[in-house]
This record gives sequence, C-alpha cells and structure tokens, in this order.
Amino acid sequence: MTTRKSFISAAAVAAAAGLSGLGDAPASAAAPKGPSATALAIAKSLQQTMPAAHLSDELVKKIAGDIDGYASTAADFRKATLHNWDEPDFVFTAGPVELLI
Repeated sequence: MTTRKSFISAAAVAAAAGLSGLGDAPASAAAPKGPSATALAIAKSLQQTMPAAHLSDELVKKIAGDIDGYASTAADFRKATLHNWDEPDFVFTAGPVELLI
C-alpha cells in the first residue's frame, strides 16, 4: 500500500532527475524547426492576395508558424463528434423577444 511519504519521495526523485538533466531529450530534437511547407504556402498566398496589408517575408514566416501551431487544435476539434442530443449552449434570435406566457 502506498503512503504519502512514499509518494513524496518518488516525486522528489523524479524532480531531481528532471533538474539534473536525466530526463532531457537530445539536443538535436530541441532545435527549432521552421514552419511546414503547407503553412508557408498558405501564408504566401495570403501575402499575394492582400497586397494592401504589406506583409513582409518575416511576418509571413510568423503567420506560417501560427498556422502550424493551431493545426493540432483544429485536428482535436475535427475528432469531436456531436450526437442528436447535443444542443447549443444558447439560442440567438434577431429581433424582439415575445413572451410565451
């Protein structure tokens, strides 16, 4: 049976291993990777279709990085499925509300 004392000592060992660098990934994996080719193509098409925005190449790379950053969030949203009993949190009506009393 585990106790608080054994849990705290295991947590301390894990923290010490993390601080000493035993749990670190190799340095080559930590090297920053640029945005994907797809994200760069999307950002460059934005630059070409909106010349009035004056998007520099540096800003296009930042936009491409943001696109890559939100790709995992979008994939998570696509995984979610709705069922017939799922209802919206609110219902918007444009116009005056009539009381149904």
